[in-house]
Amino acid sequence: MNITCENCQTTFRLDESLLAREGSKVRCSICKHVFLAYPPLTSTAEQEFEETITLDSSPLAVEEAEETPGDDETAFDQILEESLEEEEATPYEYSEKEIGVTEEELDEDAVGLEPEEEVEEEEPFEETYEPEMEITSQPRKKSGLSRILVIVLIVLLLLVGGLAAMVYWAPQYLPDFLSSLKPVEKSAVLDKGVRRLSFKAVTGAFVKAKKAGRLFVIKGIVTNGYSKHRRFILIKGTILNDKGKVVREKLAYAGNSFTKNELNKMTLPELEKFMKNRLGRDGKNADIPPDGSIPFTIVFEKLPENLSEFTVEAVSSSPVK
Repeated sequence: MNITCENCQTTFRLDESLLAREGSKVRCSICKHVFLAYPPLTSTAEQEFEETITLDSSPLAVEEAEETPGDDETAFDQILEESLEEEEATPYEYSEKEIGVTEEELDEDAVGLEPEEEVEEEEPFEETYEPEMEITSQPRKKSGLSRILVIVLIVLLLLVGGLAAMVYWAPQYLPDFLSSLKPVEKSAVLDKGVRRLSFKAVTGAFVKAKKAGRLFVIKGIVTNGYSKHRRFILIKGTILNDKGKVVREKLAYAGNSFTKNELNKMTLPELEKFMKNRLGRDGKNADIPPDGSIPFTIVFEKLPENLSEFTVEAVSSSPVK
């Protein structure tokens, strides 16, 4: 037979032979609810019940019932109320001994209660919006951090770019604590104070001196093209032969000049000493103002006959401090 749990409405299949006629306590294996289960009424019991009613009734009662239906209904109601009061006054106690089946056996063996349909226990509902919020919040944090990093990188790149531009185009505006970033001026490395020195009125000629003998004398004027004062201008004269090879070279400071009479009377050592005077005659080579000019003289002795040409060039000069 099939019975249905009063609480969860689950239907089970139960062996009716395990149930007492007066009812047996059964427990639902799904919701653990305990209730009374009764075996089904057989056709024989129904017939006996009908026959009993027939035997208890008399023809007189039937006639009275037919004649006065209202009285019959009233009597039936009274009988029903009395029976209910008796049941409430003396409730029948169902014992596990009478049923013959204990609750433990019903629980362990399911007392033949086999659910027609397997009812899966519903898992507790878990709100999924919380993990979703956690999942979505992490990318937001990451995106926020990445955005901050991008902004910081952009700012750093702008600062580095601006600093590089200042170093390249305007190093003079760099603060003192960044002076190490200032590029070394090429002129300071390559220019020894000669790039803006120029020559004019340069001549060369042989001179026969009484004491020094046959000499080749180079004369000229050097001009300071710098914006600041210069001093100690040193000049080199070079003699080349007819094959373009260097025959002789000599250094002499500017500001030293000779007259023909001086060249005629001075010896070679005296002439050499005179050309090595760094300050020049009367201090002319000590302070040359911008666009200022001073003379120079370079004297060569004992030269070969196959001379072809000569050159002069500035070797160095120093700024006036």
